[in-house]
Amino acid sequence: MAHLTDMEELLSTISQTDIRDYMRESMSCYMAGAYRGSIVLSYIALFDDLLGKLNELSRVNAAAKTVYDEAFKKKNDQDVYENFLIDQLTSKSLISGLDGAFLTTLRILRNKSAHPSGHKPSAEEARFIFFETISRFLSRPILSTTQLVDELINRLGNAIFFPSLDITEIQNIVNEETLNLHAEALPQLVAKLTTSVLSADINISANAVRFLLGLAKGSNIIATKAIQAKILEAKADDSAYSDLIIQLLSADGKLFLGLSTACVGRIRSAISKSIEALTSSSSETKLIHPANALSSVATELADGELLKYFKVELEKLINKRPYSQNTINLVARNKAALSPIYFPELLSDAGSSSFSTANTFANVVDSIDSSLSKLLSDEECFQLIVAISKAADYGAWSSAALEAAKYSSVPQIRSKALDYINLNKQTAETYLAKNIRFQESADKFIESFLTDKA
Repeated sequence: MAHLTDMEELLSTISQTDIRDYMRESMSCYMAGAYRGSIVLSYIALFDDLLGKLNELSRVNAAAKTVYDEAFKKKNDQDVYENFLIDQLTSKSLISGLDGAFLTTLRILRNKSAHPSGHKPSAEEARFIFFETISRFLSRPILSTTQLVDELINRLGNAIFFPSLDITEIQNIVNEETLNLHAEALPQLVAKLTTSVLSADINISANAVRFLLGLAKGSNIIATKAIQAKILEAKADDSAYSDLIIQLLSADGKLFLGLSTACVGRIRSAISKSIEALTSSSSETKLIHPANALSSVATELADGELLKYFKVELEKLINKRPYSQNTINLVARNKAALSPIYFPELLSDAGSSSFSTANTFANVVDSIDSSLSKLLSDEECFQLIVAISKAADYGAWSSAALEAAKYSSVPQIRSKALDYINLNKQTAETYLAKNIRFQESADKFIESFLTDKA
């Protein structure tokens, strides 16, 4: 015998209030042993639900509209419309053959139960009908899989399908567009969107990419698995999909989890090539930036796993774009793993004997003063200032200008350096003597290089 709690839980999956009320009556009949009544009420609820959902589908699907109009007319004329509806839904692929077979079975059982036939419905029949009616139909959105997917794909050519490029707005539109899709339709949708990405039509291609990003951002488990299987695993070896894969990982780092070793290697290669292509004009806010993909994946991995998978790529990013806000943010969010790689690079650039390298750092450090001061320890800020002074001694003019201005353009780094020196004077003096041959006291260094003139 079915448990009341199981049936109540199943009822909660029905969104339509009136349909849920019918099925609650069906459950009451079942619990009272009135199995005939339970079957008949399930039948009524199901076909009312089918018509309602067919009406919704008819707004975007011509085949559904034709079937709905005729079925609705038959119902209003009090004609038998159920057979017609089952046949039309099945023949036009608005439901699967398996669902059509269930409807036929239900119709036969209902007819035996509702008319004098000598058939006495059993508890098993009533329970089967109750559970299948809800799980197969009433708890699901609009009927179609193929038709709605095709309708979506056909509309990708519309120029303002996505009126905004904001990822949150894209996600909201995708959620609305897929609201009436069966979950089983998502893999089919992902497959067709993946093909559309390479369309010669610019609108179709761009909208397909955005739709996939919206699906990825939504973190639906079925969509996630479909994207992993049909794009990451299937297309990672195709450079035409490299930009899409990087954007998908930026949208949801969980897509990286559980991928095959071969797929991971191909994704690493795609990210590596993307890093190589970075320039100062590369937009850091876009999902296509490899640092965003690495940062998104990093949120799903432990520090050890991050370096295990992406050590080479992270080193390349840090070397290529050490002063990028994206790089700094990535290091800050994964400090334990990445600071030991990042800070030596920073220190080397700041104190480089190459004028070009040292001057580049000195010219940009004021713009990242706040970010670096939050990322670096007091001691590291002190060491950074010493490195700039070393470059100034070499003759790097931008470094010398920073030093001459008493590091006033990097007030937060200077403040932390001062805190370190004041608390560690002897250690600071040893470091100064070793690195810039400054033989005087720590207080003298503060006075000479870190104190604004009155």
